[in-house]
Parts: sequence; C-alpha cells; structure tokens
Amino acid sequence: MSSLPEENSMTAKERVKRAVAYEEVDRPPAGLFGTHHEYEEGLAQFIGVDSVEDMYRELGVDIWHSRVGLEYKGTGNAWGKTEENPRPFADMTTIDEVEAHPFAGTDYLDASNFIEHLKAHQEFAVCGGINSAIFHNYLDMCGQENGLCFLKTDPKLAKAMIRRITDYWEGYLRKLLEAGRGMIDLVENCNDFGTQRSMFISIDDFREFFKGPLTRLYNTAKEYGILYMQHSCGSIAPIIDDFIEMGADILNPIQVEVDGMNLEELAQRYKGRITFYGGIDTQRLLPHGPEDAIRREVRRLRGLFGKEGGLIMAGSQGLLVDIPYPNAVAMLDENKKI
Repeated sequence: MSSLPEENSMTAKERVKRAVAYEEVDRPPAGLFGTHHEYEEGLAQFIGVDSVEDMYRELGVDIWHSRVGLEYKGTGNAWGKTEENPRPFADMTTIDEVEAHPFAGTDYLDASNFIEHLKAHQEFAVCGGINSAIFHNYLDMCGQENGLCFLKTDPKLAKAMIRRITDYWEGYLRKLLEAGRGMIDLVENCNDFGTQRSMFISIDDFREFFKGPLTRLYNTAKEYGILYMQHSCGSIAPIIDDFIEMGADILNPIQVEVDGMNLEELAQRYKGRITFYGGIDTQRLLPHGPEDAIRREVRRLRGLFGKEGGLIMAGSQGLLVDIPYPNAVAMLDENKKI
C-alpha cells in the first residue's frame, strides 16, 4: 500500500486515483454524477457561495463531470435522423440498408469548447463527458419494441445496427481523448441494463449483443491511460463480473433500493476488484432524511471500506429537486470529515 500524503494535502485527482487503485485515502472522494446544473446552482446559493465550482470546493466534491462534449458542426443530424424519420432503423430488413445509413464522420465534430472547459476544471478529477449509450441509442434508432424484437427475430441485423452505433461512439471517443489528452482522468458510458427488480434484457442477450461493443470502448479508453466508469442503473448484479472482465475501474450508481444491489454485500464480494461510485439512497433517504440518518449512512458506507479506497461517495442517482438542499449538504459534509 502506498503511503498516505501529508494530511489535508491530497488533491481531488490524487484522491480519486488512489481510491480506484485501492490505495489509502484521507477520505472517500465524492461526486455528483447525473445532478442537473440547476440543482447544483441552487445548492451553491444555499450554502452562500458564488459558483458551482466554489460549492464543490466547500463541500469536498472531487469529480467534475463535463457537460461539454464534442459539438457537431455538420448539416442535418449526426445520427442521420430526420423529423420525418426519427427511427431510421425501424423498418430496415437488410444489413445493406444498415451499412448505407449516414452517420456523421469525426471531421464534423469540433472540440474547441470542450478543451476550454477541461482547462478550466483541472483542480478536479475530470470525467470527460462521453455517455456512449449504445443500448439506448439502439432502442431509440429502432423504436424500443422493434429493437427488442430484432434481438430475437433477426440477430444478425441487430448486430449490424449495434456495430454501426459502436463505430460512431468509438470514433467520437478517440477524437475526444485526443483533444483532451492529459486533461481527462476518467470517461464513462451510460447504458442502463437494469430495472428495479431485474435486468432489462437477459444476461445472455447482454453478452451476445452488447458486451463486445462496449469492450471496444473500454479498450479505446485504456489506450489513453484513462480510468473507465460503467454506469448502469437498476438491478445489474448478474453482470458485474462481466464489467470487471471488460476492464471497468468504477461501477456507478449503485442503486441500493433495487434487487441485488446491497452495497455491503457487493463490497464483500468485489472489494479490491472494482470501485463503487454511489450508494446513498436517493429514493427514500435523501428526499426524506432526517439529516442525522443521512450522516449515519455516510459513516456506515465509509466503514465498509475504511481508508482502503474502493468507494466514491454519492447518491444512488443524480440529485433531483425532491432532495432538500440541507440533506445534500449533510451527505457531502459528513463525507468531507477526515
């Protein structure tokens, strides 16, 4: 285990990297993934500071999730969608049709604003802002019912569609990482494979259709030495081992109210193999409190990991307007204690 830097001298970047490496930290890093900017602005105003960045500093939030990505500068839609045809894969019946569909090339993606945004937030551990929602993009391009049916009725066609979507995201990710080289600490993909009670699709279908395409993105990020976070809401315990095999460094959001996602049990099984980002319940605890119960839960989660790393403190979802500001402060303030 690496020695702990001098007390109170650990930077946000160091704290996150050490936590993911299961090296000793002064406290768990904290994040606010998925929280709308308007809520963050309200939280900053509530604690009496002038900016969201100042709120992060005051409350010990370590991870900055970039809301700025690459901008599409071409004509029409980067995905080849139109108002007349918002689901262009819905009526396709041949792989040739899928191959002919016009996705935008990376030449039309501009990184200027993204680079400036990264430069302005280097005091934090920066998540590069890509969501790579292959599963959701596939359902959107097909229409949900069609997309799910294609997995069973025409798996070759479905795989061609998924590959085209993955090609787009791989090109996007590579251009994003080139533009942000040296300024990005982690990237994520957001593919929600779980519901409250089970997987959205079967484990076998996840492995046949989506594991390989997502692994392409993992591998691309690893070429740049970037930490990789897998976001998947819901009950996804059956595929955590798959995410680890694929190379995930961080699993998010740990939606603790759903089946199979008890963080104490997950920590016992996976401690040392993957870092958990989330775990403070946003369905009941954070909306209703009381504040002392929130503080107790923060201390309990910290106790599961000690100072060994492996935990990034956050809500089990992004914070929404149903969560009173004092409850959000209670979570972050309690975690900030060294």
